[in-house]
Amino acid sequence: MRTVTYERSGRMNTGAQALRVEGLHHLRILEQGEEVAERELTEDEVLRLKPLMEEAARQPSVPVVEPDGGGPEELAVSLAFEDEAVPRVRLGVERFPARGMGSPYDELLEELDTLLTAELHTRVPRHAHAVLPHMLRVEE
Repeated sequence: MRTVTYERSGRMNTGAQALRVEGLHHLRILEQGEEVAERELTEDEVLRLKPLMEEAARQPSVPVVEPDGGGPEELAVSLAFEDEAVPRVRLGVERFPARGMGSPYDELLEELDTLLTAELHTRVPRHAHAVLPHMLRVEE
């Protein structure tokens, strides 16, 4: 099985977040092009990803995929196989997970997005932070 890269970026990030599945064995997480985590895929993850990745690999690749229309407020998603010149999927979406490419891409994008979100959250959990009024004052 080939290496597949799922990348997403949006109005809230200054750089892209990406997940790379290498041969259905190894997982790498990247933020702004820098590797931030890596690990082996679990058996359950392999069982969920394998049929989707195999089916996507059987789909004919297209010479060029134009990004879906949209403006600066859209989120961007791409899915690429390592040995192909251009990504299989490029979408502008309003929210994750991306939809609109049909089967098996929609299901694969959802699985990869869920996996990327979980890995990033495990690495840096989101915490609520209260800002008190005295923290807003500017010293003269």
